[in-house]
Amino acid sequence: MNEELDVEGHLIEIIEEDSYAEAASHRISDKITAYIPQLLDIGSIKQFKNLFYGERTKVDETIRVISDFAQIEIEIVGETKWIVVDVYIPEILERVNEILAEAELEMRQTSEDPIKLRGQIPAPNDTELTVMLDGLDTLASRSLSAINAVKGDALSRLRSAMDKEFIEPLDAKEAGIGITRVHLEATEVIKVLRLKKRVDLLGRRFQISSDEEKGLMPKLEEEKYIEIEVTESLESVKEEQAAAKAETEEPEE
Repeated sequence: MNEELDVEGHLIEIIEEDSYAEAASHRISDKITAYIPQLLDIGSIKQFKNLFYGERTKVDETIRVISDFAQIEIEIVGETKWIVVDVYIPEILERVNEILAEAELEMRQTSEDPIKLRGQIPAPNDTELTVMLDGLDTLASRSLSAINAVKGDALSRLRSAMDKEFIEPLDAKEAGIGITRVHLEATEVIKVLRLKKRVDLLGRRFQISSDEEKGLMPKLEEEKYIEIEVTESLESVKEEQAAAKAETEEPEE
């Protein structure tokens, strides 16, 4: 869904009447465009897809890359997430099980020919959840600082242009009002999406932590925010897995 989302004009107004305000609104929009996928990365289950990355084991006196002989898929059933591992040669099964155990995954072998392992991905523990929430706050703070810097730079350029009589004072005032309006829009977007991600991470444990959050809660029901995914969906996971599989199956030229 996010791939089809056009931040410019949908979340962030692009002011075209003035070159200073237009440039600033495009730059602010770029910061929001970069912010949204980073929200998806927090608490992502993609980490489990990469468990075999760089892992090797000895097979018939030869060092083999495990990912050449084992494949990981992610399944989402309701609110539960599962990891499914296909092992193509039995010689690597012991090392595969060791890697899965190191990741604190409890796996069950569901078939022997081919070898298939399946286990539920556990919910993050308190420590992991705290790390995720801290990362979310850091990301939001960094994004707010970025748009503040764009606003400050744009207003500084406006003042300089007005001093040098490149722009009329009235036009400069209108441009400044537009830049401030776009900055406020972007500030709201960052804070509302941070709140949406907090709700997703905490689930039933979520509690409003400030008056600001209380004021932002109704914003979550607005269509423009409903449309934005801040947590991976089953559809997005399937699409990424299908794309990765298709890429590996492409014949070499």
